[in-house]
Amino acid sequence: MRLSPARRGLYLSLPSVLFLCILAAAELAFRLIAPPVSALQLFVWAPEQHQAFTDKRSVSIFEGDPLLFWRLRSGLDRVIWDFTVVSTNAEHLRHPRPLAPKPAGGFRIVCLGDSVTFGYRVPVVFPDKPTVYDPYAQPYPRLLEDQLRAANPGRWIEVVALAVPGYSSHQGRAWLQHAVGELQPDLVTACFGWNDVSLRLATDRAAMPTGPLHTALRAAAASSQIVSHLALRLRRRPSAPAAGIAVPRVPAEDFVDNHLAIAELARQRGAAVAVIGTVYRDDTTFPDEAGRLRGHRQALRRAMEARGIPYLEVPQLTEAGYPENRQFFGELIHPNAGGHRLFADALLAFLSERGLLKGLRLAAEARR
Repeated sequence: MRLSPARRGLYLSLPSVLFLCILAAAELAFRLIAPPVSALQLFVWAPEQHQAFTDKRSVSIFEGDPLLFWRLRSGLDRVIWDFTVVSTNAEHLRHPRPLAPKPAGGFRIVCLGDSVTFGYRVPVVFPDKPTVYDPYAQPYPRLLEDQLRAANPGRWIEVVALAVPGYSSHQGRAWLQHAVGELQPDLVTACFGWNDVSLRLATDRAAMPTGPLHTALRAAAASSQIVSHLALRLRRRPSAPAAGIAVPRVPAEDFVDNHLAIAELARQRGAAVAVIGTVYRDDTTFPDEAGRLRGHRQALRRAMEARGIPYLEVPQLTEAGYPENRQFFGELIHPNAGGHRLFADALLAFLSERGLLKGLRLAAEARR
C-alpha cells in the first residue's frame, strides 16, 4: 500500500514525538518528586565561592547566569546581605533606576568591577536595624554620578556599575562584550584584582568558558532538572585527589590580556577607557596574597603605560598607604564609605586631567 507524502511524514515522525513525550513526562515527574537544583548550584562548582554567596543569616542575593555563572537577583528591595543593604533593578544591577537608552547628548560611564565597585558594606547596615544607616554613604560609581550631575545641571549623565561580588576580570571582559552595544558607554573604567589572585584548582579561563556554545549548553542544562540532578550526582561521586597545586583564578598574563580586551571593546564603540589598579590595605596580614596581588598590579601598570592606556593607582588605597590608610578600609579588601569618597575624588580628578570626561565640569570648576 502506497502512502501519501503527508502520511509517510506522520508515520516517520511518530517515534520522535513519542520519545519527546516520554522525556517531557520524565521531566515533569522529576520536578514533582525531586528537590529542585538551582542554576547557581549547577554552574558554580567551587565550594569557596558558594560559601561567599550566603551570609551568616542564610541570606543570598545571587542566582545562576549561563554566561557569567552568577549574577545579582533582580528586583531586590533593600535586602540586608552581609551588612550591606542591596536593591537591584530589572537588569540585575545595583542601580537606582531601570536602564534606558542613552539620549542624544547624554554621557554614560560604565564601571566594571567586583565587590569593591559593587560597594560591599557601603553603607553598613545591621540586620536588627535595617532602616538605620547613612544614606549618603555610597559606592564610588554613585558618587561619581552625583558629583557630575551636580556640576553639570541639565545634562543627562549616568554611571552604571557592572559589578558583582566575586567577579574576576575574566567575567568583566565577558560582561562588557555582551553589554557594550546596548549600553553605548562614553567612558569605561575597570577595577579588578583580589578575586583574580584568589587560588583555585583551575583558572577561570579553563573552569568558566564564556564562548557562545558553552553558554548555550549551560542554559540548556539549567532548563532541565534531570540534567541538573545528573550533573550534581556526577560532581559528588568520589574521585581521586585533585592533582597539581592551586593557581590564581586569573594568572598575571590573563589579567593583563583581559584589561587590554576591555580597552579594545570600549574603543571599538568610540568610548574612552581608564584602568584602575587593585585596592588593598596592607601587605602584612596575608603576605603571600599581597605578593600575588602586587605582581598582578605591576604587570598591569607596565602593560597599560606601554600602550598609552590611562592607568590610575590611588596610593592611599594600596599597601603603599599602610598603616595610615586603615581609616579608609572596612577590612583588608574593601574600602569603607570614606574610602569610596577618596576613590571617587581621585578618579574624577584623574579623568578630568586626562580629558576623558569630554567637556564635563567638576564641582570645583562649576563654582568658578
